[in-house]
Amino acid sequence: MKIAIWTTRAPKVEWIKKWVKECPYFNWIEVEYLLESVSSDISDMPLSIQETMNWAKNRARNLKKAWITADFYIWIEWWTTEIWDKKYIGWIVYIEDNSWKWHYGFSPMMEVPQLVEKKLYIDRLELWPVMWELSGKTDIRSENWSMWAWSNDMLTRIDEFTSAFKAAISPFFNDYYKM
Repeated sequence: MKIAIWTTRAPKVEWIKKWVKECPYFNWIEVEYLLESVSSDISDMPLSIQETMNWAKNRARNLKKAWITADFYIWIEWWTTEIWDKKYIGWIVYIEDNSWKWHYGFSPMMEVPQLVEKKLYIDRLELWPVMWELSGKTDIRSENWSMWAWSNDMLTRIDEFTSAFKAAISPFFNDYYKM
């Protein structure tokens, strides 16, 4: 089986490999990974859940346009949304198969602290440099990330990604989605 991943960033690639290895749908199959960084054809910092969903789908489709042939195309990234007067961030996993069927999975979401909200939505800065500046950590992107900092170590990045991956992969194999 071939799985294409839209990024070459080591932490994201390793997390996807970990989930696939632990996933009951794949744990008995030999998997080959194809890594390719492709454009989303939209903003590099989507600020709504709809933009992020389009971003994900575009990356998978751009892998196909680049003639990357795989059984599954997987993408992971953080997403943001506004509910009433507060902003929230979570993680999203997008999985598309070679027959163009696709599903999204979402992690729990957490309220964005006011200072971070200002830097993201008003100053239009990207999340990782903001968290780098506020935390003093030089490569927070490879560590547990923002929700970990905001939850006092209770919610790790791998927790977030794992829940989103499970939600995205299940519909491909569960009979309820074939009814």
